Amino acid sequence: MKKTKPIHAVFIAAVCLSLVACAVQHRRVQYDAIPPAFAPTEQEYAHGKRVYAALSQDYRIDQDDPRFDPLRCMFDHLVEAAGGHPVDWHLVLFDEPAVADVRAVQGNFVFIWSGIFDVIENEGELAGLLASEMAHELANHTDPVEFSVASELFFGITDAAASIGLMLLTQGAVNVSGSGMTRWAYVEVADLDPVDRVYDAEQIREMATIAVSILEASRYAPQHLPAFWKRVESSDLLQQKVRRLSREIPSQEWVAVYEESMPQASAADAPGRMSADAAGQAAGPAGSDS
Repeated sequence: MKKTKPIHAVFIAAVCLSLVACAVQHRRVQYDAIPPAFAPTEQEYAHGKRVYAALSQDYRIDQDDPRFDPLRCMFDHLVEAAGGHPVDWHLVLFDEPAVADVRAVQGNFVFIWSGIFDVIENEGELAGLLASEMAHELANHTDPVEFSVASELFFGITDAAASIGLMLLTQGAVNVSGSGMTRWAYVEVADLDPVDRVYDAEQIREMATIAVSILEASRYAPQHLPAFWKRVESSDLLQQKVRRLSREIPSQEWVAVYEESMPQASAADAPGRMSADAAGQAAGPAGSDS
């Protein structure tokens, strides 16, 4: 009988994994308003700290940027508008002008890359982008992926098969051991990484509803959100700069989802709620996370 080559065994195991390994699907809780804001549990906070530690290896934390204090004040105001307490949330600014992005992860951590300041036109747009990421966290969209017992078993089998296959294929020159290789690969391929998470259409619509509600309760007009994406749509340069921020969703789709979430009474309002007095309040002192 013809023997199966090690590389074929690895391929077969990988195919089996792709067919049976899937994330545990929790019962979805749908929100049509701002969800209750809670302090993160120790486990949730630890998850956010791990992501924070990993990102800080690649990006320098910017604690001296003069823009951070008003940014923190804005963020705290949005947290309070959402019914939360600023002490339960963690805002981190990375000094990376080449990256324009805002991301939230479980544990009430929100990360901002300094390139965002080059693509916004006013504080209202920045508040809208912050509120959107906060909304994902409040709706539990950022919860880390969990796997079934069967999936974990296949991860272990595939890890072992891959290690043996590589060792035999290279005649011992490469010896990779340890668990988690295929779990990591699955998370990456399925876009389940905590920072590069890809949300489905239902989650995006839910996020938009919550973000608009937060802004309605704040001093920032929600109309800044579709206004921002309309500017992006009209500029090829902006589209390049916000490619990561857009999560590969066309700007016109972002305009549509936010406009659909607007309350009818304020849908025609101009995006100018934040007054000069409010802008002055947003420049108050605040601390930073480290």
